[in-house]
Amino acid sequence: MRLIHRSGPCENGPCPNVFDTDEGEMVAVQGAQLLDPDALAQLSQMPAHETVVLVPRALLIDYARKVQSGVVA
Repeated sequence: MRLIHRSGPCENGPCPNVFDTDEGEMVAVQGAQLLDPDALAQLSQMPAHETVVLVPRALLIDYARKVQSGVVA
């Protein structure tokens, strides 16, 4: 799988980013901050092999705008 940087201040650094994959419909989100245990407990249906990271809302809005405008295919 190849990741294609689409939004965020760093392409591979320790900061939040959004990547498309070359395999199609999946999007990868990079974030350094995990949810605290109390917040994670609210996701009782989440499988053990999954995790959640926090990213700035502005990062996802920027990505969505790029998708809507056709900048991101």
